[in-house]
Amino acid sequence: MNVHAERSGGWSVLCFVVLTAASISLFGQPPDVATAPSAQAAFMEAHRTAILWSAWLTFPAAGFFLWFLVGLRSFLREAPGRQEGLPDFAFAAGIVLTAVAFLTAFLQTAVAYVPPTVYVGDGLSAVYAAFVFSTTGLGWAPLAIFLFAAAHSMRRHGSAPPALAWLGYAAAFTAALAACSIFFTDPSLSPTGRAAVALGGIPATLWLIGTGVVLIRTKERPASS
Repeated sequence: MNVHAERSGGWSVLCFVVLTAASISLFGQPPDVATAPSAQAAFMEAHRTAILWSAWLTFPAAGFFLWFLVGLRSFLREAPGRQEGLPDFAFAAGIVLTAVAFLTAFLQTAVAYVPPTVYVGDGLSAVYAAFVFSTTGLGWAPLAIFLFAAAHSMRRHGSAPPALAWLGYAAAFTAALAACSIFFTDPSLSPTGRAAVALGGIPATLWLIGTGVVLIRTKERPASS
């Protein structure tokens, strides 16, 4: 069987991780949603070019992630036993995750593109709040669903090392915890806090890298009769 899609999907997710890390680094630590609109506007003005590049990087990153989804679904479908729709479930959750990423980039562009006077005068702090809660907050929810579906398929059908499947479960759980950040107002635990980003992002990134390596090392399988 031709495993080009799986292997290229593995390389694609590694490219996605690099581009996403670059995008996050360019944006930096955003202000809390409770910050005065004038201070938010000053932050956007000071970092406008970097923030716009951060939003633009969503375009190539999404392309790599979508191809990873194709390779991952193909890989999971080839595992022995009845698949129960888990590869398709993971694929659908990944599509939703990509749609949320594009929506977030659109909002990010809207708040960064305009000058401070327009930002304050047009009440774009509301758009900024929508950006924050789609980036973090409940934005972690589709990631948790995607990770759980993929990890559950890996464990049930033995398509990947058990440690990778359990890491996927753990990453899904911590991403679900990060989605609960909407219930906290403390700066460290809120959607813009470092705790939510660490819980949602670090385990998921480790799982993506591990899965990419597994896909890259996929061997040719004999054609079924």
